[in-house]
Amino acid sequence: MDNNENIPSNLEADKSLPKTSNNGGSNWLRNGAFGCAIIFFGVLTFAVITVVIGMNKTQNTIVEPISDLVKQLVVPVTPVILPNPATIVREINDLSRLETASFEFEKVITAESNQDVLWGALGESMVFVANGKVFAGVDFSEMATTDLQVYDPDTVYVHMPETKIFDDIPMLDNQKSFVADRDTGVFTRANPELETQVRQEAERAIYAAALESEIIERATINSQQYMLNFLNGLGFENVIFTDTPPDPAPPFEQEIPKGFVVTPQAP
Repeated sequence: MDNNENIPSNLEADKSLPKTSNNGGSNWLRNGAFGCAIIFFGVLTFAVITVVIGMNKTQNTIVEPISDLVKQLVVPVTPVILPNPATIVREINDLSRLETASFEFEKVITAESNQDVLWGALGESMVFVANGKVFAGVDFSEMATTDLQVYDPDTVYVHMPETKIFDDIPMLDNQKSFVADRDTGVFTRANPELETQVRQEAERAIYAAALESEIIERATINSQQYMLNFLNGLGFENVIFTDTPPDPAPPFEQEIPKGFVVTPQAP
């Protein structure tokens, strides 16, 4: 008998042994990948929700100001309407006469009559102390519409009425003026006309003295300052005084910022 018949072959021996499997390692890797994916999507979802909530909270502080800025770039610009010069001049005319300077004067006036007749027996003499006050200024009722031109919202050219002494105001102060001395001749009586003539001469002397003073210059400066304050109150920053009526103002062109449009105002 052959001894090899009862001995199994190596091949048959290998088939009878248990086999080793790798399925456990593959499942672990697959489960790990799924877990990472779930974690990633969870984190992404949380981040998106956080950003949305943050944007809602910052809408008033960031989004709305930016929106307002954009709106400003497209909001129409209100047209600038220059004041009507005729309306301004009518308001100035209503100011009527403005007394802006005064001059006080005292003068001693001596008057004589018929002193050379009969050694003064028919004559008369008088010493009169005259006190008076003169007022100067401008009469705004004389201002015409051509004397004022509006060049732009800040600039206006003005020609003032002539500064003058108001001679229709009594210059002689009768309460302060008086006859200091009066003599009449032996054969004459006091002539009432002599005092009248002296008073008239006193007024002429006061007027002449006022003209020689700086009353006109002072009244002009004060009148311009008054007008400057008046026009500043109307919004004009540049008030230019001229010696003659100013040239007509050219058509006003409003400066429009880039991206803006001027729309007419509703009537």
